[in-house]
Amino acid sequence: MKRHFFNQLFLIAVGFFLSISSFVSCKKDKLTEPPYINKEECYDYKTNLVIQQIKRFDNQLKEVKNGTNRSDTYLDVDSVMWNIESLFNVTYSFPEKKYVEKAIHELTFNIDTDNNMMSMSDVSLLYDEIVSSVREVYRDDGFITNKGLMSIFLEKEESRTGTLAVKVIVVTGRTADYQEDHEFILYGPFDKDACWYYGEYGGSCDDPTILTDAAELLEDTINYIHGYKPGGNDYRNIYVNLLSVYLQGNEYKNPSGTDYYLFYKENCTMDDLYLDANDLNKYYYAEVDVIKNRIPNDPNYSSNMPDDWVFMEVNIDGLSAYIDNNTQTFMHNNYIFYGSKYSVKKDEFGTRKNLLYN
Repeated sequence: MKRHFFNQLFLIAVGFFLSISSFVSCKKDKLTEPPYINKEECYDYKTNLVIQQIKRFDNQLKEVKNGTNRSDTYLDVDSVMWNIESLFNVTYSFPEKKYVEKAIHELTFNIDTDNNMMSMSDVSLLYDEIVSSVREVYRDDGFITNKGLMSIFLEKEESRTGTLAVKVIVVTGRTADYQEDHEFILYGPFDKDACWYYGEYGGSCDDPTILTDAAELLEDTINYIHGYKPGGNDYRNIYVNLLSVYLQGNEYKNPSGTDYYLFYKENCTMDDLYLDANDLNKYYYAEVDVIKNRIPNDPNYSSNMPDDWVFMEVNIDGLSAYIDNNTQTFMHNNYIFYGSKYSVKKDEFGTRKNLLYN
């Protein structure tokens, strides 16, 4: 399901038809042109499309709840997913906070459709169910202080019974104590004295009691240099057309074919699990290459990438598992997040809400 915008021109001949249609069905990656564009705001055309689409969907939900909708509108499933994901995130998510720890949760919601269409009444119930379920996950995510809800990502899949289902990936975390403009120390490129255990919070080569590891430091460095950047003084960035990519670590090999791009070791020695400065720098640049070049140009993912994609954030976990004939494997699992970024006025969608209390 390719996520990109199709900018459609209104034709006078179909103006009347569009005026009586509150929503034109589209894929999750597409937007139909809203009935009007706010010419007074200093937004570009695409930003206006995104803003008006999200606001229109919000109004549709309110009409259903208030019982003021004249008739039940039907949306296709991809449109439902785009709208729910976008409205939820502009309302409840804080993607540009600095997260020092993250947790990723998956929720699945079975949906009833009629020829791939859902009534607005059912969409409203689904939205409320997702909000309630994400709130519960967020409340019990294990973080006590400085909690933050980064974003949710919606994906379409088939349930075990063969019916359609919506998978919701919820990313929560613990935010840093410092202000957003605080410039913390960069660990990359890594200096000559750096040496860290590959993962599992195994600490450094000199002190295994330090509760961090090579995976965490690679993640922090990449996100700080290449990830989210806050908007200007009077603006905030919103992200739509979201895409999450999961990598186990063995998806890409280097040009010589002798090793994997990401950290992935089978039948290795203990020395292989301690990464010195050369190793850390190698994996840092390899991770960035995978994020910015390999995935966007990989046919397995490129068709789903937004045309105007930006890298949002990566979550890297250093884990071990027994794979294929009980071979113990040590790896850096990646969750990589992409989206389309738009800068809007801070009050464009009102004040963002804390999901735990709203």
